[in-house]
Amino acid sequence: MGFLYYDLETSGLAPCWDVPLQAAFLQTNADHRLQRELVLRCRLPAHVVPSPESLMITGVTPAMLEHQPHSHLEMMAQAARILTDCKPTMLVGYNSTRFDDEMVRQSFFQTLLPPYAASMTGHGRLDVLTSLRAIVMVEPETVVIPRDAAGKAVLKLGAVCRANGIALSEDDAHDALADVRATRELFMLLLDRAPTTMATMLGHAKKSGPIALMEAGEPLILGGTSRLTPVLPMIASPTNPAARVCIDLSLDPAGFIDLAAPDLLVRIRSNRSPIRQVKTNAMPILFAWHQAAHALVDPEPDHVYRDRARALWAHPTFLRELALALKDQYADRELSPWPEAQLYSGGFVSDADAAACQRFHEIEWKFRENFTAWHIRDPRLRSLALRQIFLNVPEALSPEARRRGQDWMRHRLTTEDEVPWLTIPKALARCDELTATIEPGSLAALDEIRAWLLQRRDALSQGVDELPALAAS
Repeated sequence: MGFLYYDLETSGLAPCWDVPLQAAFLQTNADHRLQRELVLRCRLPAHVVPSPESLMITGVTPAMLEHQPHSHLEMMAQAARILTDCKPTMLVGYNSTRFDDEMVRQSFFQTLLPPYAASMTGHGRLDVLTSLRAIVMVEPETVVIPRDAAGKAVLKLGAVCRANGIALSEDDAHDALADVRATRELFMLLLDRAPTTMATMLGHAKKSGPIALMEAGEPLILGGTSRLTPVLPMIASPTNPAARVCIDLSLDPAGFIDLAAPDLLVRIRSNRSPIRQVKTNAMPILFAWHQAAHALVDPEPDHVYRDRARALWAHPTFLRELALALKDQYADRELSPWPEAQLYSGGFVSDADAAACQRFHEIEWKFRENFTAWHIRDPRLRSLALRQIFLNVPEALSPEARRRGQDWMRHRLTTEDEVPWLTIPKALARCDELTATIEPGSLAALDEIRAWLLQRRDALSQGVDELPALAAS
């Protein structure tokens, strides 16, 4: 199996509401020899307001947002083809589990592409940042970790690379291709300096690795962002088929083992929850006891953890009450009314709708509105399909559908309601806040962003017919 390194530069940090603007890919074979590099850029979709901070950090100008060879839909379709062509491979990124993977998944969903193309098609998914955290906790002497003035570890890609002799300047650190190249070099360095820990993390890059490790139900060591915890894997999660419920063995189970489900749920929701859910498909930091017990902070004698594990397994009602408590853990969670935030709450896309979405991309734009009405059953996907037609070829819509699209666009960009996405008024207010804090040399770039936002706002007051051209031109 080869490796496909990738990195995104995005309009902001919220996967449901922001989009990738640049994607870089670097492919190697199983021997780590370079095979190809590819950089994609796209225009900003007309319904998205980019974060002024993100634009300042990445150096993306309003002109760059408008003048790119691909629309967002076209770039994501090309990214999906790359993932298919490389199958199976090991996808490698830096902070990819928490950010890039989620951003890709949401963008695929919103453009009617297979949302799980990167995780359910034979690919492994390895996050170099997660691997680095594991090494810092278990083998801290193998890698140089920079620290800030307060002594706190700094794990930004550029800082870690420079501390370990890998060239990645601060100016280059937010260019997707430069980040991908640096990620590859850091990955190779970690393989060389901490081969045992990296072998474990590579094993966890597919869910079969952590599943096999937890199968015996023996105490293990689970890593978070900076601390290791002794845990006991017990039951499958009632709310997430890809997760296993573990009990924190650093806590005395006598304080919760006899609780009935409602009281146990209260404890789980508290600051001292004994529950740790391990997502097997998200490359957890998980070690066999002998690999990492030495790195526990303020550990108890080993026999204390073993005794607690035996007590938990032997208790006549704990597993039943635990399952009942976790079943209701998210019962009162309010579901989002917005389709782009319903990827997980709305369930998996059916095979029939997946086939319809594939066909949606194959037919001419002028037929897609009727096709959507007749063949796409999932209400989330129907809404997103009509949105893509409006954003890319609005003239292909019926007059009524186009009017609804215009109303949606106006609300999306200018509403004063409390909404989870960035609007033009919010972005302008943020520009005003940044004016007081940024370096004087950056004021010209910020003024350019503000002027562009004002231009978009003024265009809306005259009608939104011109705005979709931002995505489709």
